[in-house]
Order: sequence, then structure tokens, then C-alpha cells
Amino acid sequence: MTKFQIFSSEAPYPEPEIYSFSRRDVLALTNDYAGRESETTAIMQYAYQSYIVKEKYPDLSLVLENVSKVEMLHHELLAEAIVQSGGDPVIAGRNCFWSGSAVNYTLDICSMLKADLEGELGAIANYRRTISALTNKSIVALIERIIEDEEIHVAIFRQLLSEFSCAQSRPECRCF
Repeated sequence: MTKFQIFSSEAPYPEPEIYSFSRRDVLALTNDYAGRESETTAIMQYAYQSYIVKEKYPDLSLVLENVSKVEMLHHELLAEAIVQSGGDPVIAGRNCFWSGSAVNYTLDICSMLKADLEGELGAIANYRRTISALTNKSIVALIERIIEDEEIHVAIFRQLLSEFSCAQSRPECRCF
């Protein structure tokens, strides 16, 4: 398996300059932070996957763990932006509290990696929608920087899908 060395962009994360309460910005960030398709879900999904593949695929487990660590940083940065914008970073999207039911619990490696790729592509699309809703341009810069990391994750999952021959007819490839 490829030994991935880079899990995030080397560019620094811009610090948002927030001087006033913005309910609109808080609402725009909430679903990316802790909605169904959020950093919270990505963290928990990659952690779960890392645990279940560790024995059979230790290198894959390490990749998932490292991607999860980057998602944890995104989670923290979004929480800070929410607080600085006058919000409360509860683990909830706009419509409901976060639930473990958002995690994809498949045990098939190829299905797992496809779900991860779809999640990263979805995150990028969601972040682009968030950018269009934000009023604070310094938060936009932060989201654009987070997107750079998500694009690296897309490349990682595409490479893993190829390495596990997931696009081809293949034998069952379960973790257990």
C-alpha cells in the first residue's frame, strides 16, 4: 500500500477576524461543524473504520487515523469560528443533534472507501455552499483553506480505491 505522507495542505490556516455577532455566519457553519454530513461525522467514521481494519490492514488503519486527525482540526477551527461569531458549538446541525446514525458502518473495504470518497466530495460541495452564505470574508478564507485539505483526502481515497481494486470485479474484501 502507498505510504501516504501528506494529509493536509502545508498552507497555514487563516485566522478569522470576527468583530461582531453574525447569526447568518453561525447558521452557515453549523451543518459543516456537526450536521449529518459534517466534520463530526467524518471524525467518527474514520475512527470507527480505523479500529475495525487495524488487525488486517494496519497501514489503512493509520491512513484513516491521520485523515481523522485533520478532520479534528477542521472541527476545532469551525467551533472557534462559531464561538467568535457569537454562536454555541453544540454537536448539532441546524435541524437536529448529531447522531452516530450518520456514520457509515459498512465492513466491506471497498464500500467503506467509496463512502469515504463520497463524504469528502460532499464536504467540498457543502463548504462551497457555505462560502456563498457567509458574510465574513475572513471565514470564507478559512473554509477555502479547509477545502484544500478535503481535496487531498479525495486524492487519498481515490488512490486507496485503486489499490484495493475497488473499481473492478473483486472477491469479498471484508475486514473480518
